[in-house]
Amino acid sequence: MKTKKFNILIVLLAITFTTFSCTKNKTTKRENVQTTVVKPVQDNPIKHANASEFKAQTEGKDVQLVDVRTPEEYKVGHIEKAVNINLFDKNFMEQMAKYKKDAPVYVYCRSGGRSMRAAKQLKAKGYNVVNLDGGFMGWSAKGFKAVK
Repeated sequence: MKTKKFNILIVLLAITFTTFSCTKNKTTKRENVQTTVVKPVQDNPIKHANASEFKAQTEGKDVQLVDVRTPEEYKVGHIEKAVNINLFDKNFMEQMAKYKKDAPVYVYCRSGGRSMRAAKQLKAKGYNVVNLDGGFMGWSAKGFKAVK
């Protein structure tokens, strides 16, 4: 019985030795290469401001303030001195062409989604954009003045 176990052990060792000794040594030489990860540079990032920050940056100042909601939404209430340019108008970018690219363009919508889309379009054209986080709803929730 001991001899059978011993023979089985010898056979397994022989198979193991043969398997490992017959395979090619697949080591690869790796050169010492230094890689540099380059992050894209954002020369003109979209800035975000909560309602309080947005108010401090725009109220009582001569700024480029754009409400990108529909005319119907604008009529219900808007931030004082905001100009309504509907994001969904096919000539939205043509209407925005009258605004300066080097001065901030403050944009807002109802809750922040459309104004972020507008901000991305404007940024792509080189505008300096500030988006109102939370939109007009965030502005109103703070109790800030709205014009009808």
